[in-house]
Amino acid sequence: MSNFPNYYLILEIPESATTEDIREAYKKQALLTHPDRLPENATSQQRRAATERFQLVADAYHVLVDRTRRRQYDEARSAHRASAEQEAFMENHERTNAHDVFGGVFEELLRAEVDHPTVIWQILGAGAGAVLGFILANFGGAVAGGVAGRYLGRVRDRKGVSVYTAFERLTGSQRREILTALLTRFVTHLSTGGGASSSMKF
Repeated sequence: MSNFPNYYLILEIPESATTEDIREAYKKQALLTHPDRLPENATSQQRRAATERFQLVADAYHVLVDRTRRRQYDEARSAHRASAEQEAFMENHERTNAHDVFGGVFEELLRAEVDHPTVIWQILGAGAGAVLGFILANFGGAVAGGVAGRYLGRVRDRKGVSVYTAFERLTGSQRREILTALLTRFVTHLSTGGGASSSMKF
């Protein structure tokens, strides 16, 4: 089967790569190939190509990071009856959602970039709660109402969605800026000798 993907080549890793090697390679390739890094004037053809490349990177990670899937994939690649074995492998392994994989792996890093909860509703909630509480029960009611209003305001301030969903709601230029910043941090971290044993996590 000529279109059987070489996931090791896609992630630019050797076949002897460890799970941590695969994870680090995925992070690099996902940041490099993420469609949101394209300029706003990119053509639809460029966007399709970038999306397909991003999907292949996610598929490679999904298969290689799991021991069972990786073993089955390796067996299919090296089988003498390559065509039948490879076809069976591809039929039994559905494509993963590239954005779900990216969001899961980069959850912690994206949180720092997109999770900037405001306090406006906490302030307004505390004020409104205090006023209503005072009307109902004087000073004691104002204190209780202020605390309750602040809590309800905090709930409103929080996004109530996953970090990656919040990331997807940003403008294209904001997403591109965040991805470029993460890629720069990642490459800088690797070039200074950072890795799996380093205290800085990527």
